[in-house]
Amino acid sequence: MSIFSDYRINVRSGEIGGDSGDKVYLSAPDLLVAQYQSIEKSLHRVRGVRQVRRIELIPSERRHFELDTLLRHVTYPVLSVDRSGRIVAANQAAARAFGVSHSLVAGMSLQRFLPRLQLAELLRGITAPRYGFPVTVRGQEFAVDWSPIALAEAPGAVASLAGAVLTLQQRESLPSSEAPPPQVLWDLDRRRDSCLRLQQMAPLDEPLLICGERGAGKSTFLRAAYYLSPLADSGLLREYQGSDFSDSSLSEMLLLPCDTIVLLDDLDLVPESLQQALAEHLLQGKLRPRMVLSARSISALIVPFRQLLETQQIVLPPLRSMRPAVAGFAEKILGESGFTLDPAAAHALATRDWPSNFSGLQDCLQAAVAHSQGRGGRSVEVADLPASGVEETLPWTDWGRGLTLKEQMDKVERAILAEQLEVQGSAGHSTRDLARRLGISHTAVANKLRKYGLNEGGASS
Repeated sequence: MSIFSDYRINVRSGEIGGDSGDKVYLSAPDLLVAQYQSIEKSLHRVRGVRQVRRIELIPSERRHFELDTLLRHVTYPVLSVDRSGRIVAANQAAARAFGVSHSLVAGMSLQRFLPRLQLAELLRGITAPRYGFPVTVRGQEFAVDWSPIALAEAPGAVASLAGAVLTLQQRESLPSSEAPPPQVLWDLDRRRDSCLRLQQMAPLDEPLLICGERGAGKSTFLRAAYYLSPLADSGLLREYQGSDFSDSSLSEMLLLPCDTIVLLDDLDLVPESLQQALAEHLLQGKLRPRMVLSARSISALIVPFRQLLETQQIVLPPLRSMRPAVAGFAEKILGESGFTLDPAAAHALATRDWPSNFSGLQDCLQAAVAHSQGRGGRSVEVADLPASGVEETLPWTDWGRGLTLKEQMDKVERAILAEQLEVQGSAGHSTRDLARRLGISHTAVANKLRKYGLNEGGASS
């Protein structure tokens, strides 16, 4: 480098590589022929240098030039965005679709051109719609393929995306009934694991079962599986409801080609005779479409389906098992209304058991928003929340027979502490950490662990 400095030659960039990894490439765009001839002999005298020659482009410039040329000739829009949703690069077709100069596209927000796209959710994780979901750009209908750029160090973490690459294929306007609305999943708390499992299993060919209680999101996951499958690009879609499934539905299903995705909601509501026939056709390979099914639970299905789908199921957690995230889910539901959630109201929502899960939470918040609007507010407060109206179904009547109240409370308290210790793992536990989670003093925790004989592994303070 001192040789280039002595001859006042500006080296803009450099890289090491070549077929055998022993070449050094330096980019000096203003290098004159006379300057090159002057430094060539000096460079040969550098120890280890065996050959010096001049080339038009260093490898990275060549790759960039070839990729740029390739994209320039692609007739459909291709672009990339960073984690904040700003366009990093786009081809000429994308600029034409957006109606702006190609030189101005980079740096613009994608949301400006696709205002209804749930960009924040798409960029937050890798569980978002990926193939063939419909968008409208300046009156033209497109199907978008969204390819996340994940960081190799943490491919499943919330902050795992470096950005994404999008391609837009123009399509004819289709009736809204032919494809479900794009589903973006709320991947908070324990639901994140379900979302990641869906992202892994949706592109496969095997039948997929989604289980969960009423209102837990089975239908949402069912339709999200469609947009996470490559078949959404060009394949067919058929949707069936278990309560309406009949012999004619099965006959129609048997005629569908292999590039079809079949969404069958509430398989447990299909009559057992039809469940049996459907399972037999699947086992015999007579059903060619990709099957995505939902049910209350796998135990609600007939035995052949349990055997067939045991390893191909996703179980959605009920809302009551995700109390720390209830406020986050509520804020997402309120997002489009422009209302905020008061902290006291968020805590009140988290204490409810939600037997109807997200359906119940959504209904509750809609009623609360209407009440808040009636008093001219823009925030949902405790007074706006409707009364629960649901009696908690608890097992104490049978479980506590023969036990005093103190004995019942001791058994419950011991079970809670044992479960918390198991969650903390076998590497030892801290009474301070445990106390913080339970909301009591660490001295009280230590006394309770000693009382119930749970401190055998040793608790550190």
